[in-house]
Amino acid sequence: MIDRAEIGHRDRVLRAYFEGRYWDGNEEFALKRELVLSSSQLLPDYPFVVDDEWEAEPNQGDRGKGDLIFTNGESRFAVVEVKWIDLVRTGKTVRTGRNRDRNKVREQAEKYRDILAAKLGPDFHVEGYYFTNEDETQVFKV
Repeated sequence: MIDRAEIGHRDRVLRAYFEGRYWDGNEEFALKRELVLSSSQLLPDYPFVVDDEWEAEPNQGDRGKGDLIFTNGESRFAVVEVKWIDLVRTGKTVRTGRNRDRNKVREQAEKYRDILAAKLGPDFHVEGYYFTNEDETQVFKV
């Protein structure tokens, strides 16, 4: 487990990275950036961001990467999956895609929550959340 000094260091580095990378045209990255920079309001119980694009299994990136991990600095963690959903286009195919994306991000949040909980063990509490552009004022718990 990482110690308090390491948690603070990771938080500072990741926040500086997200704050300084404002030019990125990737909509999902912009949404993730917004979440990190607004996390004190959106995830007040988890003041530290400690990981971004973390591998579910070390050195096995093809088996999936979680988006973000936040912590309270002690024994509580929040895994947050971020998904940009196309809200502009219309039509049945697009609506089907939006529903698929909503379900996928929810499933990913559950999956990565469970993976991190198994890695950390029973002495730690892990919650799963997801964040989309459908409501940028709220992080949803799974």
